[in-house]
Amino acid sequence: MQFAFGKFDFNNSREPPKKTTRVCNVGKRSVNGRNVFILSPKGGVSNKHVLYLHGGAYVQNFVRQHWKFLSKLVQTTHCTITAPDYPLAPKHTYVDAFRMVMPLYEQVIADAGTKNTTVMGDSAGGGFALALCQKMKMDGVPQPRRIVLLSPWLDVTLRNPAIAAVDLQDPFLGIAGLRKAGLTYAGGSDLSNYMVSPINGPLNELGEISVFIGSKDILVADTRRLKTLALENGVAIDYREYEDMVHVWMLLYFRESKQAQHEIRQLIIDM
Repeated sequence: MQFAFGKFDFNNSREPPKKTTRVCNVGKRSVNGRNVFILSPKGGVSNKHVLYLHGGAYVQNFVRQHWKFLSKLVQTTHCTITAPDYPLAPKHTYVDAFRMVMPLYEQVIADAGTKNTTVMGDSAGGGFALALCQKMKMDGVPQPRRIVLLSPWLDVTLRNPAIAAVDLQDPFLGIAGLRKAGLTYAGGSDLSNYMVSPINGPLNELGEISVFIGSKDILVADTRRLKTLALENGVAIDYREYEDMVHVWMLLYFRESKQAQHEIRQLIIDM
């Protein structure tokens, strides 16, 4: 729909709403001309830090559900969250996104320490989170303690033949639109490049990977593949597939969402 109308800001909430500022301290600074938001608790700050990369098929910004989820995470774990408004397609490509976020990652690691750092993202942001950690590994930069992937988009080609069966059950995601978004984000680069499709990147010597996915999400085909690849390479993976759940259900408000949110909070608290 975004490509059909040339409009890429449906439901966007580019900055934290007032409700977020009432329950969290919200700071803002600029990196490469883009906003970086820092959410921290009103009191009782812990040493835990989360670098959060939002979803939206690399073409949409934050939405209100992101801010509600993040503010609740801050309130319940007393962590600090750094959430960059990273460059989006079609005006920008993955090169611009990485150029902004890599130094931000290094700063978070330096300030919080590896054992206190989690890199987390949903949907496209989940793919970006994994690709970012893979790139940091390649560059010899220390890994975070945890990598938490929420309904991650791991392969922009969506060529996994197992997707077809799930596509009939997925009420939200469309293959054609996602592929077009992936092409623009890649900017003419090889779509198998792990920085665009991290399913093709290294899994060894990364932070501890946790995956949350629903069985009615077309992206589940590739998260299952990721699990298989990890096991084949002797890499432990904390894989949590919820039956009948849809894309990014963990950011919503029903029973299974609350359960997933509790599990995500525990991953932060138990570091």
